[in-house]
Amino acid sequence: MKLSDMKPLDQVIAENRQDPQFQVEWDRTAFARAVAIRVIAYRTRTGLTQRDLAKTTGLTQPAIARLERGDHEPSLGTLAKLTKATGLSFELKVAGGSVDLSARSVQQLRKWTRAVQVPKGGRWVLRNTGKGVQGQEAAPSERIAS
Repeated sequence: MKLSDMKPLDQVIAENRQDPQFQVEWDRTAFARAVAIRVIAYRTRTGLTQRDLAKTTGLTQPAIARLERGDHEPSLGTLAKLTKATGLSFELKVAGGSVDLSARSVQQLRKWTRAVQVPKGGRWVLRNTGKGVQGQEAAPSERIAS
């Protein structure tokens, strides 16, 4: 299946939000997912491996891999290490029992990347949006089909 034959991510999400279990999990992981996308975009844009980024930040490679999976919220300490080593910034809003990236940060994410969740293992895969972000594509059998 060609990438052009796939449904846009926003459409897939909208369809799946009808499922209450999906909606709860999607909302629970929103902040972690947004951080993961920023980290992956930075790493691919700069040509770093997870190991390279780990050395730069003082984190371990498995910690970088967990961060990029986007299924657990990173600690403030982890975010501080990332910002110090990479120059990335995260504008957070903590209210109502949740943590969110600011609207401005989310808009920047949308400009930089297009992310597709791969069903097997819940991993995220970046696609090149034509704005200079180099991504790794999932195998055709792992892509979300239309």
